[in-house]
Amino acid sequence: MPLLDAAITHFERVQRALRLSPPLRRAGGVTFLLLVGCFQYLALPQVAKSPFYLVPLIPIAFLETLPISIAFSALAAAISLGADVLADPGCAVLVFPYWSAVARFIGFGLITTAISLAVGESGRLRLSERALQEKVRELEEMNRALGASMRELHRLQEALAAKERRAVVAEAAQAATYEIERPLMSMSVFSEELLRLADPNETIHPLAEKISERVEDMERILKGVREARKVADGAVAADPAAGAPPSDQSAQTG
Repeated sequence: MPLLDAAITHFERVQRALRLSPPLRRAGGVTFLLLVGCFQYLALPQVAKSPFYLVPLIPIAFLETLPISIAFSALAAAISLGADVLADPGCAVLVFPYWSAVARFIGFGLITTAISLAVGESGRLRLSERALQEKVRELEEMNRALGASMRELHRLQEALAAKERRAVVAEAAQAATYEIERPLMSMSVFSEELLRLADPNETIHPLAEKISERVEDMERILKGVREARKVADGAVAADPAAGAPPSDQSAQTG
């Protein structure tokens, strides 16, 4: 098989270098066969002439289709028969020259047919290999596209989970703030009223001041929670897919 591929490559390279059209190439083959026939007619009878016909037949078999190769084999056998008859006209009435021509046609046909079929099969294999390589490249591109899609999907899933976590945290903070604000307001009013009514010299006055300080601390904490909620609400509102947490008004009316 490597030898066949090397021969095919060689003849294709020669064809590209000469740039012969099919009619010109076939005319050259016929001319070469006629020259071999002339050589057969002029050469000594002891010289084997049949191998010389393979010189043009083999390139023809490599470059032409199977029917053309068989036709050239038949032409070579006919030219060989003509050269024999011209060299010895008396043998035209004998069977031997015609039998020899048939034998040459069979031999030439077997050689050219085997070469032509092998070249055709090699061409089909090369086409199949190129098609397979194209499929492999397509599969590689699809695999890369699928990998990119999977990475993008993973990134979107992580982003969605992070947004959902922010929404849950914001909702929980909102609920906690709402639950704390109501009793804290009552405690603030109660501590202010207690400070107003308690005499500064009474022992309850320091306790009322501590209560008022704790209420102020709680209010500062709630203020920080509200600011964090505003940041979370803004991040969720920037992407509606994450879903916005319920507003303070909806929580208070619920």
